Amino acid sequence: MSDPNGPVRRRRIAGENKPAAPAAKPVVPKVPARKAAAKKAALQKAAPPAAPPARTVASPKTRPAKTAAPAADADSGSGSDLDLRRLLPAMLLALVAIVAGVLLTVMGVQNVRGEGGNEALETSREQAVSAASTAATTIFSFSSDQLDEHVSASKALMTPSFAKDFDKVAPALTEVTANRRIVVKAEALEAAPLACGDECSPSKVNVLVFLDQARLVGAAKQPTVFANRISVSMVKSDDGWLVDNIRAL
Repeated sequence: MSDPNGPVRRRRIAGENKPAAPAAKPVVPKVPARKAAAKKAALQKAAPPAAPPARTVASPKTRPAKTAAPAADADSGSGSDLDLRRLLPAMLLALVAIVAGVLLTVMGVQNVRGEGGNEALETSREQAVSAASTAATTIFSFSSDQLDEHVSASKALMTPSFAKDFDKVAPALTEVTANRRIVVKAEALEAAPLACGDECSPSKVNVLVFLDQARLVGAAKQPTVFANRISVSMVKSDDGWLVDNIRAL
């Protein structure tokens, strides 16, 4: 029977053991708050850093292709333009050298003209220069159909000794012009007396002559021009200034 003032106790049945005592609950030791925080911080420090999130790599198909810069951008122009650029400086240098050479030659001729102070000597030299220009034009101009006239006219402008030397080379003109029509026209472009130093003489002058020869062969209409530079030795005689020698320079 139950007691209204307390729990009801059940009667044991014969042979029933006594009920086991309830197991004791384990006691968890309490850790102070400061020690727990320090332990947590130490664990976080010892733990390896988290790996960064993986990047999503775009597929090669979706990535826009790079456009290669054209080779011409490094140096604009075609191959021929590049060749011209390399050659142009060399061509300009060659042209400058030619012009400088011509100017120096002309200046040298002008300086030679001013050499000396004797008025009679200067007059003789000027006459020799004029005679040398005329003689060179005559001697170096000829036509294949008038060789005899050419030889006679040339020898008339020479000293007897040099005329003999000219007779030795005159037959070569006949051989060269055999069965061919050849016309050569010479022109003295510039002439001046060469320096004579202490050997200047009013009766003998060496003259520098720049001579062009325009040659026509056969039925050609455009002549071939040859530029020559010669030294003409002029000697004064009773017949005027005569050619005593000619040397190619």
